[in-house]
Amino acid sequence: MQNTMMKTLPLAGLVILLTACSTIQGLQDGAQGGLLSLFSTKYALPTAYETAYSYRTGTPDEDIQNIPKSINAHRAVNPNEYIRAAAAFIQDNAKNDFEKVKKAHDAVTLSIQFDAANFWAGTVPDQNYHSVLQSGFAVSDGYANTFKKLCDALKIPCKVVRGFGRGFGTSLSAGDTPNTANHAWNIVRINGENYLVDCTWDAGFLDGTTAKQQYSTDWLFLKPEHFLYTHYPKNAKQQLIETPLTAAEFSALPFLKPRFFEAAADLSIDLKKINQVDNTLSFNYTARNDYWLTFNITDIKNRKPIQNRDFVQIDGAKSTAFFSFPAAGHYSVTVFWWKPGAAQGEGCGEFIVEASSASTVQYPTLFTSSAANLQIISPVEMPLKAGETYTFSVHMDNKNMVSILYDNATTPLTEKSGGIFSADFTVPNNITELSLGITGAERGRYEIIAKYTVQQP
Repeated sequence: MQNTMMKTLPLAGLVILLTACSTIQGLQDGAQGGLLSLFSTKYALPTAYETAYSYRTGTPDEDIQNIPKSINAHRAVNPNEYIRAAAAFIQDNAKNDFEKVKKAHDAVTLSIQFDAANFWAGTVPDQNYHSVLQSGFAVSDGYANTFKKLCDALKIPCKVVRGFGRGFGTSLSAGDTPNTANHAWNIVRINGENYLVDCTWDAGFLDGTTAKQQYSTDWLFLKPEHFLYTHYPKNAKQQLIETPLTAAEFSALPFLKPRFFEAAADLSIDLKKINQVDNTLSFNYTARNDYWLTFNITDIKNRKPIQNRDFVQIDGAKSTAFFSFPAAGHYSVTVFWWKPGAAQGEGCGEFIVEASSASTVQYPTLFTSSAANLQIISPVEMPLKAGETYTFSVHMDNKNMVSILYDNATTPLTEKSGGIFSADFTVPNNITELSLGITGAERGRYEIIAKYTVQQP
């Protein structure tokens, strides 16, 4: 059986297609919701996820990081004794079953490395927990089997689930193969309710042919309606939703990673796998948890990045993403989520748009800024036309001057209430571009935040 391990960045080979519907369908995301809004009958689903999600900390358990050396010493030489001693240690240091599972999850993800060498060579050895603990290497079956063995010792009901995972080496553009098992994960039962866990993808990722350890809790207790965008079990009832999806229905879903659901909610369009648009696309969403999204567009045919064809307009927590396409064809749009203070974004999705015609609309080039809550309100399209008047409007919190910069000249915007800077500006006839700049002092050096091209008459 082939096993997969999720690559965190970039999302090489993972393709998602965005459907722009003629009627707008609101989508909910929260303790009770998600893009699917589905519930289980066979497997009792929790009525709320607050407790489970409190253990999705992204931080390794301190007890497991400092597990006694006397316990770890058994791992390679006496796996059965290791399981017994590790379970006893977890039992003594956990206050509830959620914490027991989190510690078991961490014991597996932190101590086992993905077996990239045998994976690529097609020589994967037996994946029973005994062999995995002795070697310290595993593919997904080994992660799932070892996690189950620890849960068994902790008296936590646990099943190994096998099925298709949209991970490294898969591509939606080439077509899913959901009826072919290539991955393994687990279901645990806590307080009579069922939760999904994928230790393999929480242990790290494949960077080409090399496995990289990178701990996460993205796939620990993830809601089934979000888990289903990447995992399709052979036993459809193990989807943990009320009406299990067929393989065709799964293949019609986009690929979305857990961080997408943490970063965005209330999308104004329904996400499907394939959609045709004319030449532009826009949708609204709510940014969550102080995160924000950015997008990169690539022409699929020639694999070239497309510049100035995407723009995110922010209004508080509400955001609107705009896209335009320079010619008929297929375009891949990669989604990145960002958090305050981050030097770069992390991939959380990718979609493809099939455009039937060309658009002349472009968007200004944006630059990373030190300003807090920076929002370019208008104009959002370019090229600007020489001789025409535009209202330039910017919102920001921690700078005291915004100006239009062009041909060694400066036109300041007037500060309004609520951090809004605005001015009507007639574009001169003798320039080819202009910029928006911000500064914290009247005669301070400007930090460029956006650049516009100008079209002459």
